[in-house]
Amino acid sequence: MSQSMLALLALITGAMIPFQLALNGQLGTALKSVYLGAFFVFLVGLLALAVLVLALRIGWPSPADLAEVPATAWAGGLVATAYIVAVVFLVPRLGVGTTAVLVIAGQLVAAMALDHAGAFGAAANPVTLARLAGAAMVLAGAAVVKFA
Repeated sequence: MSQSMLALLALITGAMIPFQLALNGQLGTALKSVYLGAFFVFLVGLLALAVLVLALRIGWPSPADLAEVPATAWAGGLVATAYIVAVVFLVPRLGVGTTAVLVIAGQLVAAMALDHAGAFGAAANPVTLARLAGAAMVLAGAAVVKFA
């Protein structure tokens, strides 16, 4: 897949995030529980992925394959849980736009640190003055969206 197509896919994926934020917040509000909202977000996702895996006839990993997965890789589920619970909590209080821009700002800062270190198998991409300036602009934009 070309770099242009990958970039377009990333943009489309990013465009889905505000919908996810709004829908997750709506679910938590309707259920009157941040935790039940997050639980059902994951339950629906689990069911959707089960149907997809079965429909695509994706082979299940062997116990040996599972044993080779780095221990840190399993922590992604915990991070996803914290993210979904936070979103379900924040969107009704901050709104979709403010939550989204603050989440994006946090993602950018953490992503730059991970890229700089080449952490968890990601390609190393050192922090430069230009990249720091870009991050500062995103953080400034987040402040404008939140406080203007």
